[in-house]
Amino acid sequence: MTSQFKIMFLVAVILIFVIIPTIAAEPTYKEYAREPEPWKRGFLLGIAQYLSTVAQPDEEPPYPVRNAYQRCLSGASDSTLIRHMDTYVARNAPNPTEPVIRIALRAFFDLCRSEIYKAQSSKPLPDR
Repeated sequence: MTSQFKIMFLVAVILIFVIIPTIAAEPTYKEYAREPEPWKRGFLLGIAQYLSTVAQPDEEPPYPVRNAYQRCLSGASDSTLIRHMDTYVARNAPNPTEPVIRIALRAFFDLCRSEIYKAQSSKPLPDR
């Protein structure tokens, strides 16, 4: 009985302190920088697809920001996204422990800034 308890305790410790934190952790920029290029391409392409498919939380129809991302990112290749991310990081040195998703979102906003501003400036004013 004691050996079964020790095994269950060991499994619980491994789950709590090793497996669960690694599953829930967001990758940092430092981890992103060490990844091979194909991984980076897929990661950034996934974020670009998300931005051009899903509306922002505070956005209402006709979803001008999402549509601006669609126009901006529709012709962008995965190598273009990596080049822009690298350029953005070179200009705005991130904290290596910052989640890379935040950096990528800022980089894509930077890439699509003119489209986003055009979409927001053409938004009709609310009735009073």
